[in-house]
Amino acid sequence: MAECESNVTDLEDRFNRASKYMQSLVWDLDADKLLTLYGLYKQATVGPCDISRPNWYQMQAVRKYEAWKKLEDMSQKIAMANYIDIIARLNPSWEEEAKFDESRGWTSVSKLPNTDAALKDTEKTFLDWLKEGNEARVREMVSKEPGLAEWKDEVGLLPIHWAADRGHVGILKFLVEQGADLNSLDLEEQTPLHYAACCGHVEAVRYLLSIGADTSKKNGDGMTPKDIAIDATKDLFC
Repeated sequence: MAECESNVTDLEDRFNRASKYMQSLVWDLDADKLLTLYGLYKQATVGPCDISRPNWYQMQAVRKYEAWKKLEDMSQKIAMANYIDIIARLNPSWEEEAKFDESRGWTSVSKLPNTDAALKDTEKTFLDWLKEGNEARVREMVSKEPGLAEWKDEVGLLPIHWAADRGHVGILKFLVEQGADLNSLDLEEQTPLHYAACCGHVEAVRYLLSIGADTSKKNGDGMTPKDIAIDATKDLFC
């Protein structure tokens, strides 16, 4: 029994060091890898997923939930071992580097703030700049290629949806000036106002309402922007 307890302690120690070291790799990992590590971390530290599925319009939260939920039959020890294995495959010498860089004071993560891949400026696309809220770069790219203002991503979101989702009012105004449809629909029949309202972006909601966004439009679940608005934005609807 004493030997087993020692092994568990060793595993936990390696896992804790691996989770700290992971912070040095974040910038080089794609969204899928980050989600996999997030799910394993939660399974290893908490156990089977113990939260309710987020609302369907909380896309990033849903991705994190699914990454964790699918591991519900995995033991915490196996989750730790798998987490360590991924870090080792990413960098076989991670343990030596972790010891060398220990003075940096990395802290273990309980969640990842964003699962968008971290990219260098030279690798960023129009959508990457838009998500970051870099209005100058968005304006520059659209001026060179006007069609970008109406480009749809793989889930049917237009730039105006993303600007509303992130609360970037300056970019919202610019896209509207470029002729973007104020009431554009994504694949779930959501308008930009749905996104701004459910994310609690007060200034974005206020702006969209001021220029005549349709407050009565229902999404695929039969809900209006006001129906899914959180407290911070609900009061803006008459």
